[in-house]
Amino acid sequence: MRDLESRLKRFSADFSINISSVSGTMIQAWLDEMKGAGRTKQNYLRIVAALFRFAIKRKYLPKDAMEEIDAVQQTKVDIGEIEIFTPDEMNEILTTARPEMIPWLAIAGFAGLRSAELQRLDWGEVDMAERYIEIKASNAKTAARRHAPITDNLAAWLAPHAKLSGKVTSFESWWNQIPKVVEAVNVMRRHSAEQSGEVHSSKNNFVWKHNALRHSFCSYRLAAIKNAAQVALEAGNSPQMIFKHYRQLVTESEANKWFAVRPTERPGEKLDSEPNLE
Repeated sequence: MRDLESRLKRFSADFSINISSVSGTMIQAWLDEMKGAGRTKQNYLRIVAALFRFAIKRKYLPKDAMEEIDAVQQTKVDIGEIEIFTPDEMNEILTTARPEMIPWLAIAGFAGLRSAELQRLDWGEVDMAERYIEIKASNAKTAARRHAPITDNLAAWLAPHAKLSGKVTSFESWWNQIPKVVEAVNVMRRHSAEQSGEVHSSKNNFVWKHNALRHSFCSYRLAAIKNAAQVALEAGNSPQMIFKHYRQLVTESEANKWFAVRPTERPGEKLDSEPNLE
């Protein structure tokens, strides 16, 4: 709903006329002049098409009005280079993260759930005994139910936080939390440099990579099990997309290191092998 409101506000501001006067040529020119990536322009066209369908249903537009949308040329989407985290970076992320952030970070990196799916995830859908996470159709981007695996190392990260029910994440916006993760890692790096007598420079700073937790899961999981169809089922994607974008990004040895990232016992802390479900 926020996406609809945001994009349609811009559309209505740029087209201050009756919707019946908006032509495909006008929409094409609007999109061509818009600054942004191809994916952004496709999203705007998708929302405008939804508005047209709504208007047709309410009799504000004739049925053939969709021909104007069909005449608009789709902007090509450029697939950027896939970025992933290294096992060492993931260890830094989870080691320095605040306790309430660990479930989100661990599930995203070791089970591949999307941010929106994590926002809707309930602990009742995390089966620690059978080792899978249920992503219900109503919560999935693809509107298809699926199971994501709980690997041994993910189970270890989740065990101290698991509950019988309740939201897995409590933050309204994860984008506001990412800078805190980055700062925590860089504080640790600066401290480690000071302890070893080294000079820490900005080039050694940790930088967040876009969608890298999910990309990392897909890349390392494919290298580990060598089955694009299974990874596609687990990640809620197509085998073609998995094979095209994630094949040969990492080695099997690197994948083994990724899924071997586990919590370490801290002073005064005892790690439980079983989840605390009190």
